[in-house]
Amino acid sequence: MFKKIVLLFIVTVSLARAQQALFSTKGIQPAVCVGENGSIEMVFGKGNAFYYSFSNDKGRSFSTPELVDSLQGLHLGVSRGPQIASSRQSTVITTIDKAGNIYAYVRNRTTGKWQNHLMVNDVPEIAKEGFNALASDGKGFFWVIWLDLRDDKQNKIFGASSSDGGLTWGKNKLIYRSPDATVCECCQPSILMRDQRVYVMFRNWISGARDMYVTESEDAGKTFLPAVKMGEGTWKLNACPMDGGGMSVDEKGGFTSVWRRENQLFTSKIGGPEQPLGQGRNASIATSAQHTFIVWHDKGQVWISQSAQTQPLNLGAGRYPRVVMVNPRLAFCVWEDKETIKGMMLTGE
Repeated sequence: MFKKIVLLFIVTVSLARAQQALFSTKGIQPAVCVGENGSIEMVFGKGNAFYYSFSNDKGRSFSTPELVDSLQGLHLGVSRGPQIASSRQSTVITTIDKAGNIYAYVRNRTTGKWQNHLMVNDVPEIAKEGFNALASDGKGFFWVIWLDLRDDKQNKIFGASSSDGGLTWGKNKLIYRSPDATVCECCQPSILMRDQRVYVMFRNWISGARDMYVTESEDAGKTFLPAVKMGEGTWKLNACPMDGGGMSVDEKGGFTSVWRRENQLFTSKIGGPEQPLGQGRNASIATSAQHTFIVWHDKGQVWISQSAQTQPLNLGAGRYPRVVMVNPRLAFCVWEDKETIKGMMLTGE
């Protein structure tokens, strides 16, 4: 028993030392992706401005944050903010302003130059809640989704795709409309792509229940299957949880999601039973065939659960952590702590 306690203490101390402030530039709501050759790419915001930075050495150092743009009325905070995804040729950042318009910015990976912003929504001012999510297949195909008010002023899940690395975007597509007026109006949706498969997760609102649902496409988003409720329980709530959860697919195609019901976090497969994880909110997940990393915040502290541990470990003060796989055994986690962007490498060993 004594040996186990000592081992846990050593691991906890090691993790605490590994976390670091990544920049002197202040900011909140970091989003992160892994680009070509394992580069870690990040976007975060401060006021109306948002910044881009990258690491080519597995997170040991990051480039000086580069101002991408200053967007008047940038939606930022409480899971709102710029999103990022990458392919072999380009990196794309999407943002929403408070008028309700979605913009895409494209960085040419060869020149390092940013394109001027392009409006993605084909009906003006319909994304007023400010939530969007972005994904790439890594080869130049991108999908962005958002909460959309067009036609009936009720929030629906809409999206648009780009097949040329984000330079142009197609006609906006209705992905899901709730049978009970609206989806949850203030929870972040999620999207991920693996080859031709596209997964979209969102919090629904049916008969007063705010449960998580997933719809998937097998043809790169041309069509989507009926949405499936995640887990076995339900959450009747006459308020908004402000919590959208996360998804991951490993290199073998295994899907896992993490999400919140009341004050508890759960993991589940599509159509499978739920597994309790612990108390917390705003979770993010990254998986490989060998390892699972789940991070979240609770009472101002960031926590991690990974496949090699029996108990969650504390990573330090902060909120809104995000985690991505860098390779099959390494993941990188980033979060905000009082306008300081912090991050650390996580290992599955």
